[in-house]
Amino acid sequence: MKDVTRVHAPMILPWLAHKAGISDRRAEILWASALRYADHRGGEYGTSAYWAVVMDRLHDLIALESQHEDEASFGWRPWLRTLYRNWEAPIVLWDELAQPYIRSWRHWSRDHLTSC
Repeated sequence: MKDVTRVHAPMILPWLAHKAGISDRRAEILWASALRYADHRGGEYGTSAYWAVVMDRLHDLIALESQHEDEASFGWRPWLRTLYRNWEAPIVLWDELAQPYIRSWRHWSRDHLTSC
Protein backbone atom coordinates (compact mmCIF):
# COMPACT_ATOMS: atom_id res chain seq x y z
CA MET A 1 0.00 0.00 0.00
CA LYS A 2 1.36 3.43 -0.96
CA ASP A 3 1.85 6.20 1.56
CA VAL A 4 -0.52 8.83 0.19
CA THR A 5 1.13 11.73 2.05
CA ARG A 6 4.50 11.08 0.42
CA VAL A 7 3.20 10.31 -3.06
CA HIS A 8 1.06 13.42 -3.40
CA ALA A 9 2.92 15.89 -1.21
CA PRO A 10 3.91 18.95 -3.21
CA MET A 11 7.58 19.68 -3.77
CA ILE A 12 7.07 23.06 -2.15
CA LEU A 13 6.10 21.47 1.19
CA PRO A 14 9.62 21.49 2.75
CA TRP A 15 10.06 25.12 1.72
CA LEU A 16 6.71 26.05 3.29
CA ALA A 17 7.69 24.20 6.45
CA HIS A 18 11.04 25.95 6.62
CA LYS A 19 9.48 29.37 6.10
CA ALA A 20 6.91 28.68 8.81
CA GLY A 21 9.53 27.28 11.18
CA ILE A 22 7.99 23.83 11.53
CA SER A 23 9.47 20.41 10.91
CA ASP A 24 9.08 18.58 7.62
CA ARG A 25 7.37 15.72 9.42
CA ARG A 26 4.82 18.09 10.96
CA ALA A 27 4.22 19.62 7.52
CA GLU A 28 3.54 16.13 6.12
CA ILE A 29 1.00 15.55 8.89
CA LEU A 30 -0.67 18.86 8.04
CA TRP A 31 -0.66 17.84 4.36
CA ALA A 32 -2.48 14.60 5.21
CA SER A 33 -4.97 16.58 7.28
CA ALA A 34 -5.58 18.94 4.35
CA LEU A 35 -6.21 15.93 2.08
CA ARG A 36 -8.73 14.49 4.57
CA TYR A 37 -10.42 17.90 4.82
CA ALA A 38 -10.82 18.10 1.05
CA ASP A 39 -12.17 14.53 0.95
CA HIS A 40 -14.82 15.40 3.55
CA ARG A 41 -15.82 18.50 1.63
CA GLY A 42 -16.98 16.19 -1.11
CA GLY A 43 -14.86 17.48 -3.94
CA GLU A 44 -13.97 15.17 -6.81
CA TYR A 45 -10.44 13.86 -6.36
CA GLY A 46 -7.93 15.18 -8.87
CA THR A 47 -9.84 18.22 -10.06
CA SER A 48 -8.38 21.69 -9.84
CA ALA A 49 -11.09 22.68 -7.35
CA TYR A 50 -10.11 19.75 -5.11
CA TRP A 51 -6.42 20.72 -5.14
CA ALA A 52 -7.31 24.37 -4.54
CA VAL A 53 -9.20 23.34 -1.40
CA VAL A 54 -6.26 21.16 -0.30
CA MET A 55 -3.71 23.94 -0.80
CA ASP A 56 -5.88 26.58 0.86
CA ARG A 57 -6.40 24.30 3.85
CA LEU A 58 -2.67 23.49 3.96
CA HIS A 59 -1.75 27.17 4.03
CA ASP A 60 -4.28 27.79 6.79
CA LEU A 61 -2.99 24.86 8.84
CA ILE A 62 0.64 25.88 8.42
CA ALA A 63 -0.17 29.45 9.44
CA LEU A 64 -2.02 28.20 12.53
CA GLU A 65 0.83 25.85 13.42
CA SER A 66 3.39 28.62 13.04
CA GLN A 67 1.30 30.94 15.19
CA HIS A 68 0.93 28.22 17.81
CA GLU A 69 4.71 27.69 17.87
CA ASP A 70 5.24 31.45 18.20
CA GLU A 71 2.84 31.65 21.14
CA ALA A 72 4.38 28.61 22.82
CA SER A 73 7.80 30.28 22.79
CA PHE A 74 6.51 33.29 24.75
CA GLY A 75 7.54 35.66 21.98
CA TRP A 76 11.13 34.47 21.60
CA ARG A 77 10.69 32.51 18.37
CA PRO A 78 9.71 35.42 16.07
CA TRP A 79 12.46 37.56 17.57
CA LEU A 80 15.08 34.83 17.05
CA ARG A 81 13.94 34.22 13.46
CA THR A 82 14.26 37.95 12.72
CA LEU A 83 17.67 38.03 14.37
CA TYR A 84 18.80 35.03 12.32
CA ARG A 85 17.67 36.66 9.07
CA ASN A 86 19.47 39.88 10.00
CA TRP A 87 22.70 38.01 10.77
CA GLU A 88 22.42 35.90 7.64
CA ALA A 89 22.16 38.86 5.25
CA PRO A 90 25.63 40.34 5.92
CA ILE A 91 27.24 36.92 5.53
CA VAL A 92 25.64 36.44 2.13
CA LEU A 93 26.62 39.97 1.12
CA TRP A 94 30.21 39.44 2.29
CA ASP A 95 30.39 36.18 0.37
CA GLU A 96 29.21 37.87 -2.83
CA LEU A 97 31.72 40.69 -2.42
CA ALA A 98 34.60 38.34 -1.64
CA GLN A 99 34.12 35.96 -4.57
CA PRO A 100 35.92 38.08 -7.23
CA TYR A 101 38.95 38.51 -4.97
CA ILE A 102 39.06 34.81 -4.15
CA ARG A 103 38.89 33.91 -7.84
CA SER A 104 41.64 36.37 -8.77
CA TRP A 105 43.83 35.09 -5.92
CA ARG A 106 43.41 31.51 -7.10
CA HIS A 107 44.16 32.55 -10.67
CA TRP A 108 47.25 34.54 -9.60
CA SER A 109 48.59 31.78 -7.37
CA ARG A 110 48.08 29.15 -10.08
CA ASP A 111 49.94 31.27 -12.65
CA HIS A 112 52.70 32.05 -10.16
CA LEU A 113 53.20 28.41 -9.17
CA THR A 114 53.39 27.19 -12.77
CA SER A 115 56.01 29.80 -13.70
CA CYS A 116 58.39 28.75 -10.91
